[in-house]
Amino acid sequence: MKFKILALTLFLFTASFTAPTYKIAKLKYSGGGDWYANRTALPNLIAFCNANLKTNFSAQEEIVEVGSATLFDYPFVYMTGHG
Repeated sequence: MKFKILALTLFLFTASFTAPTYKIAKLKYSGGGDWYANRTALPNLIAFCNANLKTNFSAQEEIVEVGSATLFDYPFVYMTGHG
């Protein structure tokens, strides 16, 4: 009986948590290249990862500059362009 109560308590406790939402930042850089190119690539990547890998990335894209202190606030940084 104690096991059932413990199992039910653990189930209810863990079921109440939702997966955290992560943000992917797009890297803005200078010196040539098109950091802003292919506007649909990052939203498509986020949608694919959320649907197929069961991740929980935010659909809102953030832009972060090279050398910015906020660069390290993001677990993933997307970089595109030619250089």
